[in-house]
Amino acid sequence: MTITFALCSALVAMACSSNDPEENNMPESTAQNGEGGNNGKMLVVYFSRAGENWEVGNVERGNTAVMVDYIKELADVDVFEIVPQVAYPSNYMECVNYVNDVEIPQNLRPAYKGDISNIADYSTVFIGGPIWCGQPPYIFRTFFEKHPELADKTIIPFGTHGGSGVGSYARVIKEYYPNANVLESLGISGSSIRNASAKTTVENWLKRLGVNKQATAVRRISTHSSNLGYAYSLAGQRHDGLRGLYIKNGKTYIK
Repeated sequence: MTITFALCSALVAMACSSNDPEENNMPESTAQNGEGGNNGKMLVVYFSRAGENWEVGNVERGNTAVMVDYIKELADVDVFEIVPQVAYPSNYMECVNYVNDVEIPQNLRPAYKGDISNIADYSTVFIGGPIWCGQPPYIFRTFFEKHPELADKTIIPFGTHGGSGVGSYARVIKEYYPNANVLESLGISGSSIRNASAKTTVENWLKRLGVNKQATAVRRISTHSSNLGYAYSLAGQRHDGLRGLYIKNGKTYIK
């Protein structure tokens, strides 16, 4: 039993090792209307656990929080942190045991402090956290069930892991919001998130998404043409590339 538990913890919980950042490509986005809430504002929603982490030791700032710091530095985003009302155990193995033996078997919905009431103000929402036992912590399910208004947003999953990748965030998001526009996700191993290469990986990922400090400039682009389409970068510059913001017949399309 000890060996079996150790393997489970090592392979699918928070205990896998990974040397390089992992990127998970999602399908290209679908069309979105350029009116109403699609005003270019971006929000980051995240959960992160400090304390003892796999192959990192005791840290005052959790692995995913460090990744959010990179996103905040490189992009013009607002941030909402999901903070549990009852903190997860700070000891690594105690947390693994709690997730494996309590949270998942009991299908819990952990409560969190505060909330965000203006999600309608944002067109794009980054959602990220750690991967535990091959999936997001169940506190995200609490958040998702409180916010059905995410269903019509562009959602970008991200997070940190011990080797299992972050793709299951996209799967769970799609379970709750099947019509959401889910873009390319990014997962980076917790053991390497504090390396300079991890910040470069985040920067390159944001560039592929067309996100930067000037990204919200897209809300100032307009066209009155009824039969022509133009492509713009998310910084607001017109170009002929394949990826960018397309405006046609009063609607915007992000590719």
